[in-house]
This record gives sequence, C-alpha cells and structure tokens, in this order.
Amino acid sequence: MKYIEVGVIAFVVSYILTPYMARVGKKQNMVDLPGHRKVHEEATPNLGGIVIFFGFLLSLLFIVQIEGQFKTLLIGGVIILLLGVVDDIVDLSPKYKFVIQMIPALLVIIYNSNLINSFIVNQLKSFDLLGYLFYPFLIFWIVGITNSINLIDGLDGLACGVTIITLITFFILGLKQNFTSLNLISIALAASMLSFLKYNFYPAKIFLGDSGSTFAGFMLASIGALWVLKSEQAFFIFIPIIILALPIFDTLFAIWRRYRSHHPIFQADQGHLHHRLLAQGITHRNVVLLLWGISIICSVIALVIVW
Repeated sequence: MKYIEVGVIAFVVSYILTPYMARVGKKQNMVDLPGHRKVHEEATPNLGGIVIFFGFLLSLLFIVQIEGQFKTLLIGGVIILLLGVVDDIVDLSPKYKFVIQMIPALLVIIYNSNLINSFIVNQLKSFDLLGYLFYPFLIFWIVGITNSINLIDGLDGLACGVTIITLITFFILGLKQNFTSLNLISIALAASMLSFLKYNFYPAKIFLGDSGSTFAGFMLASIGALWVLKSEQAFFIFIPIIILALPIFDTLFAIWRRYRSHHPIFQADQGHLHHRLLAQGITHRNVVLLLWGISIICSVIALVIVW
C-alpha cells in the first residue's frame, strides 16, 4: 500500500509543479538556449530537476521517516541537484563538477561501509585484498552513471524515459528480494519523472537541465549499487551494468571518440548515438522511442538473468 501512496503523491506533486516551473523559468530567463550543438530550436526552461526532486521528496516525507539510508541519499541528492542548478546558470568546469560529485558518492559509500565490507569478505573473498578495489569502483560507478544520464539527455524525453525504465526494473528486482526502502525510493522518483515526462516529451515545454539529469543519474547509480550489496551475490555486480548498458555505452564511446580525434574528453560534440540516428533521417520522436526500446530490452535481459 505504501508503494501506491508514494507513487500517487509523487505523480500529483510533479504534475502540479511542472507547468508552474516552466512559466517561472521563462519569466526569469532560466532557459536552455538553442545552439549549434543542440537539437531544440527555441529557448526552453531547464528547471526540471527542481520539479522531480520535490515530487520525489514530498512523496517520501508524507509516508516514511527520512533517516538512515534515506537521509544519506537525500543529502547526496541535494548536493548533486544544487551543483546542477549552478551549472545550468554559470556552466561550471567539468573538472570542478567531478570533484564535487565525489562528495555525495563518498557519503553513500561511507554510510554503507559495513554493508560493503561484508560484501567484499563474503562475495569477493577469492580476490583477497584486491576485493577492496571495490571501493574505488563504487566511486567511479556513482560519478560515472551520474554523468552518463546527463550525456544522453540530448533529445526531448530520452533521459527521462530511460531513467523511468531503469527505476521500474530496479523496483521489480527489489520486490523479488523485498528491499522495501530501495523500492520506495525507486517508485517515488519513477512516478515523479513519469508525470514530468508529459511536458518533457517531444516537443518539450521544459527540460530536466543538468540538475535533473545528474540527480536522476546519482539516484540510479546509488540504487543499483545498494541493490547489488543487499543481494549478496557477486555475479549480480553485472546486473546494473546490463540495465544501464545504453548510457554506459554512449558515454564510453564518446570518451573513445574524443580521445581518438584528439579532442578534450569533456568537450561536448554531436557524435552521441541519438545524434547519429537523427543524422540518418529518423525523426526526433522515433529516435527517442527506439532508444527507449533498447533500454527496455536491456532491462528484460537483466530480469531474465536474475530470475
């Protein structure tokens, strides 16, 4: 019953806030301007992160106590959200962003250190001391996925839809193993973003902005890591990677592409998968639907493996 209550509250709050924030964004000139690297042709408000955050937060505040794991993820999420808001306004250097993004990643890891140590000792014991490389791997995972969702946020509704599909997948996996806290977080964010998607799908009236895409990425990375740790199955390390294969592949390919062409790794370009599909003459809407389909296939593969 809690899942339904959380989902309904998140959906309603986001549905009410989204058009209001779109108007505020236009009035205050907090918009994403068109450019040679961008697909949209009109200045569009980019305050979506604030919308999905409040839908997510209020739904949980009404139903559960914000403590322990909830509080840690919330504090980390707020840091990521505020960093994204500042980046949307002043365009921060990628190096500074990476350094600051490590803070919430470390918060999640430090709070769950006992869970991580138990996983290393029980599941990675065959690797001996090398098992403790799992700590830097988790930092890399959280920061990497935080940014990979931001990188695929290049078409209306793309990152939002991929995030919803991933959250629903983690929710189904959590139901199987009765991970109530992770399930509540997943359904709260999924419902908030599902409501937001009505205004974010092509042609978008409001964007996620860096604040929304990085917040979503941070939550996905954290939920995926905690699901693996709670599952207590070493092989399940690969499950979140399979589920998020689309943004992971796109990010790794972007890094490789820029490295080979001797361009700065952090320099944005139009070589992402969605740009390439658009260049093939596929419509904006159909590219998004196609990539959603790929994300669904990855999620189904992961579910089949776990079952």
